[in-house]
Amino acid sequence: MKDTAIWWSVLVPWLLLAWAFQRLPWLRGWAGAGIAAALAAGAVCYPWFGHPLPWWSASLTPDFSVVMAGLLAAAIAQRASGRALFSPREWSAAWIFGAVAALALYPSAFGVGPGNFDAYALGWPWLFWRESFALFGGVAVACAALLWRGNRFGILLLLAVAAYAGRLQESENFWDYVLDPVYAAASLVAVLAMAVLRFARRQPPGGGTTSTSTSS
Repeated sequence: MKDTAIWWSVLVPWLLLAWAFQRLPWLRGWAGAGIAAALAAGAVCYPWFGHPLPWWSASLTPDFSVVMAGLLAAAIAQRASGRALFSPREWSAAWIFGAVAALALYPSAFGVGPGNFDAYALGWPWLFWRESFALFGGVAVACAALLWRGNRFGILLLLAVAAYAGRLQESENFWDYVLDPVYAAASLVAVLAMAVLRFARRQPPGGGTTSTSTSS
C-alpha cells in the first residue's frame, strides 16, 4: 500500500469520528472542534478487538472518496465557525450528485440491470476507452457547470479529479475518488428526506385536500 493510501485510510475515519463527536452539545466552537479531533484521534488509534479502527473500516470500503472527505471537513469547519461554508443549495447539490452516482454505479456493480454491464468498471479507462471518457466528460461538465454557477460543490469534484490524476489513493478506479458506500448511503437518505419535506410543504394545513361548500 502506498504511503498516501495509508494516510488516507486514517484521515477519513478520523474526520467521521470528529464530525460525530461534534454533535455533542458541549463541544461548540473551535475549542470543541479541537476536543472532538483529539477524541477522534484516540478512537482511531485504539486497538479495537486487536486492530485500530482503519483496519476495520477497510472491510466497509478500502477507499473513502475525496468528495466524502471534503464534505466532512466542510461540515466540521462550518459547525466550529458558526458560518455556512456550503449553502443549502450546495449541500443539496452534493446529496443529489451522490444519490444519482450511487444509483448509476452500484446496482450494475452487483449484477443488477440489463445484461452484464458494469458501470463501475468504466472507472478503469483502459478497459473501455470510449465509454469511460464519455463518463469522465460528464463529470467534467457537471464540475464546470457547478463552478460556473458559483456552486462550491464543484470544487470538491475538481479536487477528486486532481487526486485521481495524482493517484492519491491506492485504487486506480476513478469512481473510488468520487463515491464510496458511506457517501452513497448518506446521499440517498438525504435526498429521500428532501423529497419528503418538499412533499409535506405542498400539503395544505391539516393534511388531505380542502373542499369548499356553497349555499344558496
